[in-house]
Amino acid sequence: MKFAVTIDTEEDWRWEDGFPVEAFNVNNISHLPRFHDLCQKYGISTTYFTDHAVFADPKSAAVVTELAQTNGTEIGMHMHPWTTPPLSPDDNATATSFLENLPPEVGTEKLAATYQLMKEHGLRPTSFRGGRYSTGPTTQKFLLDHGFVADASVCPFSTWSDTGAPDYGKVSEQPHRLSDSQAVDQQTGLWSIPLTRVFSRRPFAGWNRVFHVIESTPLSRLRLIGIMEKTGLAKKIWLNFESEPLAPMLWLVRNASRLKLPYLCFTIHSSSLSPGLNPYAQNPAQVEKIFNNIEHTFKLLITLDEFEPATITDIAHYLETMT
Repeated sequence: MKFAVTIDTEEDWRWEDGFPVEAFNVNNISHLPRFHDLCQKYGISTTYFTDHAVFADPKSAAVVTELAQTNGTEIGMHMHPWTTPPLSPDDNATATSFLENLPPEVGTEKLAATYQLMKEHGLRPTSFRGGRYSTGPTTQKFLLDHGFVADASVCPFSTWSDTGAPDYGKVSEQPHRLSDSQAVDQQTGLWSIPLTRVFSRRPFAGWNRVFHVIESTPLSRLRLIGIMEKTGLAKKIWLNFESEPLAPMLWLVRNASRLKLPYLCFTIHSSSLSPGLNPYAQNPAQVEKIFNNIEHTFKLLITLDEFEPATITDIAHYLETMT
């Protein structure tokens, strides 16, 4: 089973302030080498989904392009509409922070601006993750037209309350081909490769319905989900180094084959690797805990012969060979 470690590599801003975003910087990018060294130490492949703001800054762009020279490292493309030209007050609001809510021509211009800037830095990305997990027809047409083979934007069994947010509440963990045609200059089509967020029991769709009924009705007052999790009946687990406790992630790694997962996809934001930049890493102690959890996970993965490190593009190519 292949596993990928992905990093949403982006500017930092005050998440808790919501939109519009008043100010941002890319200072967190200078902390990436510590994380990257840890990945290299354990032979872990990494996919850095990197956005326009990072490449627009010479210092942060230099960090990412240097990382790209190391083995098992992929630089994918990322998208935040509110930091990507052409800029407009209309794209710095909650609804339009999701690219697919912009007019298609505007979304396409923003995708093209990021892609061109990456090319100017010697990079030709073949994988993508939408900021705030946004994807759809505008994005996927651009990806297919420009030789991308992987869209890793979908977060299965997930919904958000933000206005205009994508609804993946009934979307499964299974990858699938988004187009029957092959991508330009590639030997594969465009694949949707969801993050790994599943339940501790099958059938996932059945447990998803159970959780949804509990969360959206007066049953939520009974704290039934907490009871199910504590008793081991069922739990939703996300391979997210910043928000998921270590124990459930390690459990999911050990039980991935039994649960018939297609692969494992871990994720984290670059701003969680240095203190004070988001709610998950408010102080040095929280950052150290994140690094500790990452290293414990890596130590487990390399002891299990059933797992093989991969980039997101590697997974897309592998899936193509299996069709």
